[in-house]
Amino acid sequence: MSDSQMMPHLSNPAFSNPLLESVGRIRTIHDAKQVLREACAQYGFRHFVVISLPGTISRTQRSLAQLAVVSSWPAELTAEFDRLELASDSPMLNEMQTRISPVLLDMSKLKQELSTQKLIAAIHLFSRFELTTGVGFPVQDSESKRYAVCFLGDREPLSDEKLSTLGMLSTMLIDRISQISSDRNEQKPVLNAREIEVLRWTAEGKTSSEISRLTGLSEHTVNHYATISTKKLGCANRTQAVVKVMRMGLFR
Repeated sequence: MSDSQMMPHLSNPAFSNPLLESVGRIRTIHDAKQVLREACAQYGFRHFVVISLPGTISRTQRSLAQLAVVSSWPAELTAEFDRLELASDSPMLNEMQTRISPVLLDMSKLKQELSTQKLIAAIHLFSRFELTTGVGFPVQDSESKRYAVCFLGDREPLSDEKLSTLGMLSTMLIDRISQISSDRNEQKPVLNAREIEVLRWTAEGKTSSEISRLTGLSEHTVNHYATISTKKLGCANRTQAVVKVMRMGLFR
């Protein structure tokens, strides 16, 4: 399918925006990350994360490692977020599961309205990374799967025009990511989320004992996941497995 067929609405002058036009050139998850990084730079955000939003989320899925499709969050932020189980009963996540309009995040307002122990922990964690405001765009792809494209930073509220542009970007981006994932699923070896997570930490230079502490898994289990994923990928060792997974775009 040609770019013009995938993105026919870009012929409308209202959408003649270089950032929106760049979505039509996305061919890999890496390309999608570059577009999201550019969006953060243009709109004054520090980080992004694209989250899968199943209709019902089990407790084991209530972690960023399980839900994230692509993310720029620092590894330390992701690990601490999941260690504190902050996805459980998250006001923003719960809203995005049921809404179609943008969900705005303002830590100062949340602190005034809610004072649960988990929320206070979330506010302190995000403050450490200078993330005080944000916005999430709930999006549904062509197969009715729900996602949320989220931007976090420390900036004033977006204007309606900027919200509209980022909303359009989010919709178009999910369309491309969904297509990439569909194509990739036809070719890739099946690795589960834990196997990918262990390889991702390995790529960041973490030892098995360090990965054990970060994930809460035993060191034996960490080594088991690494061995299984290496075999699935047809590689001789972890290093080769990490390189292959990076080339396949499986790291989030």
